[in-house]
Amino acid sequence: MMLAALVQSVGGFGFALLAVPLAAIVIDLTTAVIAVSIASVFNVATLVLRVYKDIDRATAVRFNVPALLGMPFGLVILAMVNQELLKIVLGALIVVATIALMRGAGNLRHHHWVDVLAGWLSGVLSTSTGTNGPPLVLAAQMAKLSPPAFRATLTFTFLVSGPVSLVFFGFAGYFSRAALLLAGGSIPLIIIGQYFGLRLRKHVNGKRFERLVYLLLLLSGFSVGISGALS
Repeated sequence: MMLAALVQSVGGFGFALLAVPLAAIVIDLTTAVIAVSIASVFNVATLVLRVYKDIDRATAVRFNVPALLGMPFGLVILAMVNQELLKIVLGALIVVATIALMRGAGNLRHHHWVDVLAGWLSGVLSTSTGTNGPPLVLAAQMAKLSPPAFRATLTFTFLVSGPVSLVFFGFAGYFSRAALLLAGGSIPLIIIGQYFGLRLRKHVNGKRFERLVYLLLLLSGFSVGISGALS
């Protein structure tokens, strides 16, 4: 939790990407996902208080409204589509899209519909796979948001979608005493991770920030794909 909070404080995303696989080494996956999801809401809520002035409000609207509309579709997919295959395909698409951006596709002219599509896809993925960050990150990278706006806009979007996802988890009966205790116990560690992450930010801008974003995206793609294959 501490490492995940540090990375998200620096890069703007990556909390669940790091925390869930590490937590799943020592506890069952369902408990890990729920505990990390709860802790993530606390993490982004406290981060937003620090960075809200940097939020690109127009982009945030284009991300969040379609995301909320996409969540019901994600539930349908969750009920009808093979999860293992879905994660493998999603992981491959994330890797391919990231490599395309790295090779210059990001120089294509950015359009607002890209943000809307990314927001909708993030909503679908949020309730179907629990992996809603990559479409938003790709869109924000294409829009060439400044590092402060990139971090703040994504953090705010995760704050909006996170509690909604928890509601769905609650209705599905996934909450447990163990997950709640783990999430609560992680709060001091998240605060420590944020403390160091916020101080590292000034050293991660420009090309360094861009390389960090691409690295986290590639890790995300491989992580999702491998989790589907191992399932």
